[in-house]
Amino acid sequence: MKILIIGGGKLSYYLVKTLQPGHHDITLIEKRMEICERIATDFNVEVYNGDGTNIALLEQAGAAEMEILIALTGKDESNLIASEICKKKFGIRFTVAKVNNPKNIEMFERLGVDKPVSSTQIVADLIEQEVEYSGMKIVMKVQETTKVIIEFPLSAKSQAAGRKIRDFEFALGSKVILRTLPDGKVEIPNGDTVLVAGETLMMVCDRSQLDAVWKTMVK
Repeated sequence: MKILIIGGGKLSYYLVKTLQPGHHDITLIEKRMEICERIATDFNVEVYNGDGTNIALLEQAGAAEMEILIALTGKDESNLIASEICKKKFGIRFTVAKVNNPKNIEMFERLGVDKPVSSTQIVADLIEQEVEYSGMKIVMKVQETTKVIIEFPLSAKSQAAGRKIRDFEFALGSKVILRTLPDGKVEIPNGDTVLVAGETLMMVCDRSQLDAVWKTMVK
C-alpha cells in the first residue's frame, strides 16, 4: 500500500513506526528539517522537507501514485487543503485528515475528506460511553443516521429478564439483533426468545434512546 503522510509530529512518527512492519510504501512531507532528519534516520521511508499543500512538492513526492493520504499537521486548514489537492488533482482514492477543532468535522466531511479524525471527539465519545452509561458500550455508529449498535449484559433487575422479546416494550425503535448466553452460545433472537439475566445483548437503537435503554435494561 502506497501511503503519503503530511505532517511529521509525534503522531506521524509513531504511525510510521506502526505501519512500516506491514511493508507499506510510506512517503512523508514535513516542514521542519530536524524532524525530517530524525524520521529519515529512524525509518526506511521517503522524506521530503517542505509544505504539504505545495503542488510542485506533492508532484515530486509522487502523490499521483499514492493510494492513501494521511494529513496530520497541527492546522486544520492545511489538512483540509492537502486532502482536497490530493483527491482532486492527484486522484488519491482515500483521504484521512486530523481535525484539531471538532467543530470542523462536518465541514471536512462536506468537502469530501473520507475520514476526518478528531482525538477530542474520540475522547468525548469514550466518556459518554463509559461514564454516563457504565456497563453499556457503543459498538458501531451507523453512518449517515442517528442509529448506533450497542452491547451490554442484561441486568437481573431489568423487567426484560425472563420475558419473551415480543412481550417486552423496548425503547422506541430499539431492537435486539444478537445475544450471547452465559455459556458462550451465540444466537440470533426472534419474538419467542426468552431473555436471560446475565446474557450479553447487542441492540440497534437511536442515540436519543441510549438513556432509556440503559435505565431499563442495564442499570
